[in-house]
Amino acid sequence: MIQAKHCDLCEYPKRDFKNGLTCGLTDKKPDFKETCPDILLDKGCQSKVENSNLELHKIHKSKKKVYLNFCILIIIGFLLIIGNKFYADFTRNETHHWKYRASAIGAGITILIVVYFQIKRFWAKLKKAKAKKNKVDSVLIKYGISYKTNFEYKEKIHGNQNIEIKTEYKNWTKKRTTTSAIIQRS
Repeated sequence: MIQAKHCDLCEYPKRDFKNGLTCGLTDKKPDFKETCPDILLDKGCQSKVENSNLELHKIHKSKKKVYLNFCILIIIGFLLIIGNKFYADFTRNETHHWKYRASAIGAGITILIVVYFQIKRFWAKLKKAKAKKNKVDSVLIKYGISYKTNFEYKEKIHGNQNIEIKTEYKNWTKKRTTTSAIIQRS
């Protein structure tokens, strides 16, 4: 059992180089099987829940844009590569156009390579955000806590997007269930 997952969400963990992870209440290493009887899930836990959900929400929100960009650039890349044959047939007798054809093929291949790495980076971000959210959720499930988040986009001020996060918890009494986050958009 990895107690660090539980301790990361608790208000009591202590970490130092000499002892590593210890409980702030008992000053001992965490020692429990499934759930900790002394865990206090409060502001730190709420912050991790909201941040992991916000990160995943932002990635899902950008998904259409990423895939549209992917499709358009793939088409442009292949048109540059394949379209050269038609250009060569059209200017069959002019031999000095081979430089333009080679440049277009090179540009097409470069675009395809760039697109591949962009989509790969997007999938890696998505996988990392899902893992982060699942890590938090797996601990909360053990304590019988569920939640639902709602993101409300407010006005943009100086390029920063204000987002209000409303989180409703079930089986967890919370004093505060609304937070605001400011996201910088470039």
